[in-house]
Amino acid sequence: MTSTLRDAIYAVRKARLGLERRRLDYGRETRERADRLAEVLPASAAELRAYEREYDDLEWFHEAYADRVDEIHEAGVATDTTHWRDGVTLYVVCRALEVETVVETGVLFGSFDAHILAAMCENGGGTLHAVDLPGGPPGPFEYGHLIPDRCRGRWVLHQGDAREVLPELLEHVGPVDLFLHDSDHRLPHMRFEYETALSHLESGGVLASHDVRLSRLFDQFTDANGLQSCVVCDTGIARRPR
Repeated sequence: MTSTLRDAIYAVRKARLGLERRRLDYGRETRERADRLAEVLPASAAELRAYEREYDDLEWFHEAYADRVDEIHEAGVATDTTHWRDGVTLYVVCRALEVETVVETGVLFGSFDAHILAAMCENGGGTLHAVDLPGGPPGPFEYGHLIPDRCRGRWVLHQGDAREVLPELLEHVGPVDLFLHDSDHRLPHMRFEYETALSHLESGGVLASHDVRLSRLFDQFTDANGLQSCVVCDTGIARRPR
């Protein structure tokens, strides 16, 4: 398949995702988050709901995060940067697993980074290794702009092509408690990241992926590898068996 055809197919899938998001009942997705995650994680729905309430009450995080979101919107460079519903899902996962080592691809403004790091702060430990291409997000901002200062000391940015950076990084810092894919959502790249990360996941660790409704790859991959999984809003969560 040529790269031009692959890009065209990806564009069609992305447009379809936009339509599906408009149809998706995010209220229901949020209400059912704890029940769905409880089928995958080593925690009860009641425990997971407690983490949701904890997130709601995390004043130091919400104040800093909201200020930085306002800065991005005022600059007029992005309208879909916060992904807060999916951020809450990742916060809950990271609290339930008490993650120590996390690797993520695709940073941009750092919404997911901020939520993962907030959970690490509440856990009292952990490091997030983030991978993105050289450069930065649109406008007068650097990668990870949304990350509160209180969390930033736990964040390590690695700039470069994930195909070059990721294998060596995972070999160096692994095994990891959580791997999050949120970079190039074209199927060959998603499959590369899933396959590369899986062998470096801690027993009981989580493979997470954003925008899984773009294709059936996440479901196919988790089924083929015997991973328990669920989807909440636009994020897939799969856990490696112990």
